[in-house]
Amino acid sequence: MDTLSKLIQERLEVFLEDLLGAAGSLSRAASSPAAKIEIFDTIDKMIRRRRNEHTCFIQLPTDVVHLIFGMALNLDRIHDPDLSLDDLEEHRRNLLSMRCVSVAWNAFLLSRPEYWCVIDITATAPESVARAQQAPLCLYSKQGSGDGSHPSLELLSPILLGRATQVRTIRSDEENAYDFGIRMLRAGLPDLETLELTKATDWADMDEDSPSADALWLRNLRILVLKSPLDLNVHLLRVLTKCTNLAKLTLHADNGPDSAEEMNSAPSLISLPRLKEINMEVHMCSDVGYIAPILRFPDHSRRSLRIDDDVSFEVSPSDICQFLFPDPDGSPAPQETSLEIYDDPDSWPRVAYTAGTASLDLSPSLDDEKYGEFRTLIQAVQAHIKNPPVTLTLHNANKWGRFVWQGLGDVNVTKIWVKHMGRMGIVKILGILGGKHALPIPTSVEHKRGPFESLKELILGATELDPRHLTSMVEARHQDLLKPSKTWLTKITLISCFLYGIELDDAATELATMGVALIQC
Repeated sequence: MDTLSKLIQERLEVFLEDLLGAAGSLSRAASSPAAKIEIFDTIDKMIRRRRNEHTCFIQLPTDVVHLIFGMALNLDRIHDPDLSLDDLEEHRRNLLSMRCVSVAWNAFLLSRPEYWCVIDITATAPESVARAQQAPLCLYSKQGSGDGSHPSLELLSPILLGRATQVRTIRSDEENAYDFGIRMLRAGLPDLETLELTKATDWADMDEDSPSADALWLRNLRILVLKSPLDLNVHLLRVLTKCTNLAKLTLHADNGPDSAEEMNSAPSLISLPRLKEINMEVHMCSDVGYIAPILRFPDHSRRSLRIDDDVSFEVSPSDICQFLFPDPDGSPAPQETSLEIYDDPDSWPRVAYTAGTASLDLSPSLDDEKYGEFRTLIQAVQAHIKNPPVTLTLHNANKWGRFVWQGLGDVNVTKIWVKHMGRMGIVKILGILGGKHALPIPTSVEHKRGPFESLKELILGATELDPRHLTSMVEARHQDLLKPSKTWLTKITLISCFLYGIELDDAATELATMGVALIQC
């Protein structure tokens, strides 16, 4: 121990003895073991506080500190619906951790209105709202964050209603907070920009023929996110006609009308001239027909559609095509078009079709006869945008995924990705590509010779493979091409594959003689 450390230790020992003695003279209870531990804890806190006053981050220039807090208190982020409620709560926890850095940092954060403008309506003390001063408010509630009783709601309601002009965002997935949200919406909220509700909403309350206070916030709303349970009905469509300033719309409706008669009084047109992005999910194909044909928004808007149930002809393919690509002749052709087959843990294999800024997520029927309806829809979409080349990806698929994949063999597929496929699965895939139908194809599908006649590149990732099957596939297919002069596969890429059987170099040499380059990454 050096001289300075020894001196500090000696002085500190004397100081502590004197302190304990002084405390004991004031009260006999201060001499107990518990009291002494409390004294030492207090000293420890004071020493750590004094120590933190000399650390590097405390010496940061004021403008740097303000920059750090400005990034942490980013108001744009807390009002962004793309920031999940889980991430929003994590954002709040991170700010709490920053408060623990030092007394100065804690005091700075607590003094900022931006710290208090994010209000968990199920847990925030009413007196805390005043600290937000005039900052724009984000009101939220998250399912499972409390015990479900929410006694603070009744106390918060009158306080927040008095600050209606400050409310910019309301986000909730809590059923118990629904009544609170309706009271806030009825108050007018003239500057509300973001509304996200994940539980049942009775839009009949907001559907009025005459202008009302409710219509004011609807006209100013920029972001509307409504997730299931949600009914697709006349009242909801009428509300959408008033949301003329929307930039982003998300509708996840899990229940549609029982009959077309229920929609007789629906609006004939929903115009959203400022919309930049729409994300729509419906349960039945028929539900698309009630909303897609009457929506009008800019051609350059990003758009996505998911249909949970099997594809059927209850909706015209032209309605879906028009929703995804309203002006295929006046818009540039998509640079990237892809079909991805993936396993949904809650259902059978699904297919995601993406072309430029539009995407379509479908559940093809695994019934031979009904599969044709899915295939017809894909062909209709492709024809609508002038049949661009497609990249087809198969993710870790079982036999039903391979069934769906094979049925797309007459689509203009120029590149195929196969990812995370086992030994037997890849043998069957290569057998199909070679013209040997290892699986029964849907009865609605006809391949004159072999599937995927337009294929130019095959990529295999994280699969078990004997390179011999590659040479056999190409050799068999070359003997059966529709046109002798037609060029088929020219490149095979292996990424992180487990190889067995013949040497890769031998397979590469043999494939090269057939005009196919074999590359390993």
